[in-house]
Amino acid sequence: MAKEMRYMAGADPNWQGASPLTDVMSRAIQSAGGWSVEAMRTPGFRMLEQIENDFLDPARFRALAPLPDKAQVVIDKAVVEVGQQRLTLVADIMSAGLTYTLGDPLSVAQLEWYQASKVGAALRTMRPDSRTESKLPIMLPTRLPIYLTIDGFQIDIRTLKTSQRAGTPLDVSNIKACVRAVNEAIEDAAINGATTLDGLALNDAGYTAPGILNATGANTQSLTAAAWTTTPVGSTVFNEVMSMIGKLQGDKKFGPYRLYVGTQIGNALDTDYNSGTSNPITIRQRLLQIDQLQAVRVADLLPAGDGAMPSIGNKVALVQMTSDVLDVVVGQPPTVIPWTSLDGFSINNLVMAIIIPRVRSDYDGNSGICVGTTA
Repeated sequence: MAKEMRYMAGADPNWQGASPLTDVMSRAIQSAGGWSVEAMRTPGFRMLEQIENDFLDPARFRALAPLPDKAQVVIDKAVVEVGQQRLTLVADIMSAGLTYTLGDPLSVAQLEWYQASKVGAALRTMRPDSRTESKLPIMLPTRLPIYLTIDGFQIDIRTLKTSQRAGTPLDVSNIKACVRAVNEAIEDAAINGATTLDGLALNDAGYTAPGILNATGANTQSLTAAAWTTTPVGSTVFNEVMSMIGKLQGDKKFGPYRLYVGTQIGNALDTDYNSGTSNPITIRQRLLQIDQLQAVRVADLLPAGDGAMPSIGNKVALVQMTSDVLDVVVGQPPTVIPWTSLDGFSINNLVMAIIIPRVRSDYDGNSGICVGTTA
């Protein structure tokens, strides 16, 4: 019975009852002439390296999948169903095509690029062979840590066998919850910056991964708290948004823009801008009449001034949606990677993503982001 249970949990159905662990042991014996932990490392790492060589192809990850094909399809469909849930800012960035793709993300620990200063000006001349200025901009290197965003769950042998015996689909609610948690962590990093579990900024060799609220060089704007929240005043909101736009224009950032607000402010923006008139419109609708303001979006991970963080104030962010302001480094979309435990009684599943928001400014510190805070 124990042998059968191990086979159901860990065997590749195309093999004669062998498990991934058995395969590693047999390869170790063949290559080293005997069994030992050290001998197992070489074939084990070679198997992992083979998968990494085609990292973006999910089929290569599935090569060691211990679940039957139909069960794996159920899990993959659950991941697809969740899709981009809990993503607002990141989904907007990706839908705008502002992405930078890594071909082999596990081999990249940091991504480096340069901020160049502006040098000289164009020449007006009557002759095309006129001598131009020899320009040499100042190049300032900067880096972004390429970190993993992960969560995990287990499927035990009894749950799997019960599903097989009864012919019922696996319960995928836990899988969906893990994918949502990964998506939420990605969105939080885009807004508040990447942090560790203890709340400290994620730091790799002195380099961090800030979000739009703590981006270097971001412009700031003080907002009238009551006008944005408890007693909405459309004209005040409109004027303060125009002030934020003016600050971005001062940094040579002329749009297109998107305004991101929290849930409390989002609700307030749906109140009447000009109540009492024959043709009322909401504050949100009035804002969308501003040239170059594409959308007003609610991102619930923006800090709110009520509740647990009264001293922080509500935050809003006006963002220019261009690649010189922000993009997303994409190495791996959320993917479920399964493997069998050594005892054969559990199937471990890792939900892993390499999706990292990158906020940028130029050498002179000009930024396409303006952060408003209610006071």
